[in-house]
Amino acid sequence: MIVDWHTNLSLPEHFGAKEGGEYLKRVGGEAAGLPELHRTTVANIAEKFIVIAMYFPLLETFVPNEFVAEYVRENKGRAKGFACVEPMKEDASRKLEYAVRELGMHGLKISPVYGGFDPWAREAGEVYKTCQRLGIPLLWHQSAGYAQDCKMEYGNPILLDRIGREFPDLKMIVAHFGQPWTGETAVLLRKHKQIFTDLSARFHRKWQLYNALMLAMEYKITDQILFGSDFPLRTTQEAIDEFRAINDWGTGVALPKIPAELIENIIHNRPLSLIWPDEA
Repeated sequence: MIVDWHTNLSLPEHFGAKEGGEYLKRVGGEAAGLPELHRTTVANIAEKFIVIAMYFPLLETFVPNEFVAEYVRENKGRAKGFACVEPMKEDASRKLEYAVRELGMHGLKISPVYGGFDPWAREAGEVYKTCQRLGIPLLWHQSAGYAQDCKMEYGNPILLDRIGREFPDLKMIVAHFGQPWTGETAVLLRKHKQIFTDLSARFHRKWQLYNALMLAMEYKITDQILFGSDFPLRTTQEAIDEFRAINDWGTGVALPKIPAELIENIIHNRPLSLIWPDEA
């Protein structure tokens, strides 16, 4: 079974002119994240998939929880939605609880980098407690950011070690293998078995992904790696094809190979039950 663990959905009006425009250029234009394209290039390929809301004022990006929840309801039994709230806002936990209990969302995405907050902040800690109480996972964009105003000093995945210690039963996913801190992500996952990482937005960074997977094999954390396309940056099939081609360096290059069986295992054998135990 193919599960696409990281996909996005959007309309052109969800983005501002500055950083929002930059994001749209990166993913292929205003139409790139439309629901109809998601249906044909994600839902027609992956048996199950995650759809993520985004609320990042620093990026001028506002993909509403309601918008994602409606699409997820159309794909009941196949899709799970991750809400997005601003952890430093006084009403963050209330909005998260509404998204889960009323809209039917299944997790939370946050980003200290794009949200501009310290992941150790007391206010953010209250949101983690809410996740734990609601029994939902936490997806982190805990990696580098492209926008000039984003705060990369909060992006190192090592900052999540403390949160992993304080919330040992809270399932978490570090998006994008925590790039560029792939080594830090590997040791974080070795230490905390409740934390996973996904490969979204890494397939076009072939050398970085190759080295990250070599580290994952050395640290024996490959079972905690999830497949994800980061649609619309890549369709599900494009991500699969690029992943399978990771050892294709051309003639005259003799590098150790990422085992084909590992690649296929990550693509086909990462069920939703890893995060939601009650899932089939």
